Amino acid sequence: MKYNKLNSYSFQMIIALNDHLKTLNKLDDIFAYLSSYLNKDFGISRIKACINNRSIYSNIDEEKEFIRKNLFVKLDENDELEITFYFESEKEQDKIESTTDIIRTTFNLISQTIYNKYLTSQLKEISLKDTLTGLYNRQYVDEYLKTILPLSSREKKKIAFLKIGIDHFKAVIDEFDYKIGDKVLKELAVSLKDSVRTSDIVARIDSDEFLIILHNVSNEENAIKVAEKIIENFKKKKVIVNMSTNQTLMKTICAGISMFPDDASKTEEIFRSSDIALYEARNKGRSQLFKFKKEETNTIDLF
Repeated sequence: MKYNKLNSYSFQMIIALNDHLKTLNKLDDIFAYLSSYLNKDFGISRIKACINNRSIYSNIDEEKEFIRKNLFVKLDENDELEITFYFESEKEQDKIESTTDIIRTTFNLISQTIYNKYLTSQLKEISLKDTLTGLYNRQYVDEYLKTILPLSSREKKKIAFLKIGIDHFKAVIDEFDYKIGDKVLKELAVSLKDSVRTSDIVARIDSDEFLIILHNVSNEENAIKVAEKIIENFKKKKVIVNMSTNQTLMKTICAGISMFPDDASKTEEIFRSSDIALYEARNKGRSQLFKFKKEETNTIDLF
């Protein structure tokens, strides 16, 4: 590639672009800025980015017809960045064909910045996920509530918190082993995810305890119905204990319900009220639920 005045100027612009991308913390922010840049300078309507076939960004409307062009950039020996450009017309495609060298040079230079942000996001995602079930963990819930609680307060929306615990889980470990216990936890994780909306949050926050965050719940009756559904769905789950004999294990769960902002308005209050509700549900027996009652807070001893 020959660097005449135009190319030299373009190269400086790419350096400036890369410097700006380094100041952005999130992959989505990087690609949103890139999308605007590519649209303005090259007429590219939409982009999709993948690393090793895993999608890391897309602003493409799958239902719309686009002309496509792919660009591949080697990141290291094992990883490759694939950028797909989408055009609404052949005129736009002709424009990018005439500037392919500039675009390729752009992504060759900024690819390391993208890759570093991708690796950072991967590490953060791992730190916020439970390694056994793949669900979010307590750390994620703490961070999530810092954002969602003030927003729900402003919009005057209720949130239901369902604390889920497996009935007599220790007996599973005592009778079988931790491997079977892990199978039960994995089955429960799948059952909980399947029982709620995709917009709701499911997290594992303790050894055998989970927390479900139900958004935009109009009243406690709705939360109770969801809890009943969750309990009934898990009753049907069969965990294979012995493959050769096809021996199966069936477990039950209890649920404690706390409402924001009626029962609790702060993170620590939410965890305490849902803990108390689960404790009361377990006192009632197997497959039970209990809605937290603020007036009983001072009469319940958790220890």
